[in-house]
Order: sequence, then C-alpha cells, then structure tokens
Amino acid sequence: MKILDKIKLEIPPAIGTEFLTRLMDGRLNPQIEKLLAEKRAVCIKNIEPKAIYSNFEIEKVDGDSVYFKSGNVFQGPNISKILKGSRTATIFINTLGNSTDDIIKNVNDSGDLLATIVMDAITTELLAVLGSHIAEIIKSEGIREEGWGSTCNYSPGQYKWTIEEQSEIFSMIDGSKIGVRLNESYLMIPFKSSSGVYGFGPADKIDKTRVACDICPRKDCIGRR
Repeated sequence: MKILDKIKLEIPPAIGTEFLTRLMDGRLNPQIEKLLAEKRAVCIKNIEPKAIYSNFEIEKVDGDSVYFKSGNVFQGPNISKILKGSRTATIFINTLGNSTDDIIKNVNDSGDLLATIVMDAITTELLAVLGSHIAEIIKSEGIREEGWGSTCNYSPGQYKWTIEEQSEIFSMIDGSKIGVRLNESYLMIPFKSSSGVYGFGPADKIDKTRVACDICPRKDCIGRR
C-alpha cells in the first residue's frame, strides 16, 4: 500500500472553465467569468491533494464477479467486463482534502449560490487533474512486464457498478490514512474525493474500453468524456 501526500499538481490556468461551460449550456457571461477568476486562487490555495493505492492479484473473473486472491470480490457486469483478461488490479482513493469541502460549504451557507456553483466546478476539475496525475503513477508501476497494458479506470457509482461497492474498495485500502471515510450512503467524505480500479495484464487480453463513459448509455451526462 502506498500513500502520496504533498502532491504538486500542474494546474491549467483556465481550470474550471470547461466544466462550468458545459454546466451553463455552452456559454459564460462576464459576471461568471469574473467570478471564476476570483475563486480559482481560493480553491487552489485550499487543496491538499493526497492519494492511497495498492495492487491486488486477480484470481479469476466469473460471470459478473471478480475474485481477488486476497479474498475480496467485486460484483457487477461492467467491472467484470473491464477486469476480464487482467492479472492484477490497482485500487485507489484520491482526495483534495477537507479544506476544499469547508470553503464550498461556507460559501453555500452564506447564500451565494452562484459562487458555490463556480467553486464546485473548479474543484471538480482539480479532482480530475489529481486523478490524471495519480493515473500516470499507477500505470507506470502496474505495467510490470513487457507487452502488458492498462485498462481504463472504473469507479463504484458508475453505470452498473453500485455505489455500495465502495465498502469493498475501503476494505481493500484504508482511506482513513489520507483522511477519507464513507458515510451511511457510501459517499466519500471529503466529497471532493474519488476511488476506483485499473486492471493490468497482457495488452492483447485486457479490455480495450477507452474510458468508462464508453459503456454508459447516459449520452447527456455533464461528466461525459
């Protein structure tokens, strides 16, 4: 199990613009653009990016179940599809930390709905930047043999992998070591956190799905890639 903290991210100068533009149906007015510029510095100043991950040997994929040699089992037709052909899987949890949740809550409690939306968009993209950064590290370590490749990542709560499967993720790696826990609804606290799995194995055997969105029918999802 590996823990990464004090992570230095390369943050795009226009962070938040893309997600907010999709949210606002393709256009931003001058008021929102000004608010974006003001809130970027606040959001970036308050992130505390951390990650924890560990690699597990896959025993077999049988039907909708993925069996690990550790005794853990993932259930679901899509996660079994993604991991079919993989020999190992790396489970991860990433977070921007509690301060991010706190500053958004404080703005929301003040009644400034627009600023809340803007800051949520900025931090959503910041979490994606963290995810991409950690993905590079995980893939560099997970592709352990010549001819191996990586699957896309898949997360509980995505299409046909229930949010309750978060409990299995958290039984495999201890999110509390980076300050992340599950609430009674299986949502992660802090909210600006993400979890999931990458599979690794021979490139000609592993699943070729490009991104998780490719096997989801929700074409109008704001998070579609």
